[in-house]
Amino acid sequence: MSAAARLALAAAPLLLAIPALRHGIESRMLLHMLLEFPLLFAAGFVCGRALPPQHPLARALARIDAHGLLGLTLAAAVAAFWMLPAALDASLLSPAVQAAKLAGWWLAGAVLGCGWHRVGPELFAFFAGNLAWMMATAGLIYQEAEDRLCANYLLGDQAATGVGLVIAACLLGALALARLARTARLAPAIARPAAASLSPAGAAPPSAPTSPPPARAAPRPARPPAAPTAPPTR
Repeated sequence: MSAAARLALAAAPLLLAIPALRHGIESRMLLHMLLEFPLLFAAGFVCGRALPPQHPLARALARIDAHGLLGLTLAAAVAAFWMLPAALDASLLSPAVQAAKLAGWWLAGAVLGCGWHRVGPELFAFFAGNLAWMMATAGLIYQEAEDRLCANYLLGDQAATGVGLVIAACLLGALALARLARTARLAPAIARPAAASLSPAGAAPPSAPTSPPPARAAPRPARPPAAPTAPPTR
């Protein structure tokens, strides 16, 4: 992603300060959950990724965010809370809850973005799988409910949001599997240079074993000298 695109994404939540635009998004349950929420989270994620590791805030966060667990847990908790119909209704009726919603989503993205380099693919797949399961379950409930679960949204909008949540859950699961597959594909290429670095510098590669030289024949023993013979007598 280019620097201009990251800057635009980080500044996108400022558009929600326009009352007409925010009310237009939040008047539809589908746009409220699947456009506003991801937009706030992505803006915070980009800002967190842009924070230098030497920054005091990043260094302080690294002490309490081993393997990115804090960011993953916070993101999962925020997402689970704002899938509740009562939370959506409260955000439309209370300015304080509205502000908490905006801050919570942005903060969850920022914390996860700051510690993203510490998140392993297996850990991400675990959290993404659990979140995808929750999203798919909520989506099925929204589709099958015969009554309105949110007082501020119509039944048809609720069913459409349920379909969108199921699709988003499938995409999240596919993203986690793709990251696992990419890591597994790159693992042999990473292991070869690491193994080469362990060998002594300048050491010659081991040569193939050679067969031992043929055994030399044992020397023949010397013949003993002949015994002197007596001269003949006359």
